[in-house]
Amino acid sequence: MKDFSFALNNLDIRKKIFIAYSGGIDSTVLLHIFHSLSIERKLSLEAIHINHNLNDKSDVWAKHCKVECKKLGIPLKIVSTEINKDGGGLESAARKERYKIFSNFLKDSEQILTAHHKDDVTETIMLRLFRGTGIDGLAGLSEKRELANGFLIRPLLLLSKEQIKDHAKTYKLNYIEDCSNFKDEQDRNFIRNKLLPIIDTRWNEASTRISNASQITKSKLKIYNSLFRSRYHHLLSGDLNLKELRSHDKEIIKEIIRFRLKESNIAVPSQKVMNEILKTFIDSNPGPKSIVQWKRSDGDQVGGLIIYRNKSILIQEN
Repeated sequence: MKDFSFALNNLDIRKKIFIAYSGGIDSTVLLHIFHSLSIERKLSLEAIHINHNLNDKSDVWAKHCKVECKKLGIPLKIVSTEINKDGGGLESAARKERYKIFSNFLKDSEQILTAHHKDDVTETIMLRLFRGTGIDGLAGLSEKRELANGFLIRPLLLLSKEQIKDHAKTYKLNYIEDCSNFKDEQDRNFIRNKLLPIIDTRWNEASTRISNASQITKSKLKIYNSLFRSRYHHLLSGDLNLKELRSHDKEIIKEIIRFRLKESNIAVPSQKVMNEILKTFIDSNPGPKSIVQWKRSDGDQVGGLIIYRNKSILIQEN
């Protein structure tokens, strides 16, 4: 890669840009690309390294990042933290902590960039499929989303892991290897190290095919969401009037509830819980004590609860 301008899509180059820099090959390539762009475009660029203290080499990795950023003249912020699994998985807990830290840095529409790539999209979609995702999960990772007072952006989503490796080799980049990436206890590592190599022997460039399917799904979902919002806009805010809600088919009712939950960033419940919601509030005569509540097992999103009040149902965080 010699033209790095593709990485500026979705960015506001007038605002500060933070690079999430772990020291691994992916984030090292991301840092190198934006260092080159910062010279050309005079970007306001800083790096953030989060030391999770989960590996006996964590401090060594932090020092590596400090040295590499000093070579490039890029300011680096190192944040040391401890991970509390809090009932969820280690990977999920670490991700939540990272985003919490990123949120603390972002001000006035500033941007944090992560080095997710095409293969990460494949792993994410497969992981979601095995967990029983809905259609939203098939859209994979978003290129840009709001985070606190700024944005989280993934500029490398259209690059494959092989392209990232080639870039690192071409520019002789110095990066660290996290040996835990080769341990298959974590679901994502198992998909990466065991399943995908087998799939690639049967279907060449499987990650590209799955990534393309993800892009198509995103496009269709955008159209669908726009049409759904236009048709049912009167039911997508405020209390949900039960009489009006019951005038629709149950599949539409489910979708209205899911849409409301997604708009509020509340975890969408399982099909079992959704059926319980219909049974409690649509098929029965609910009262003040009627309630359905749920949580997401990995804790990535807050849980929800639905209660009855004044001939309507209310959706709240749990």
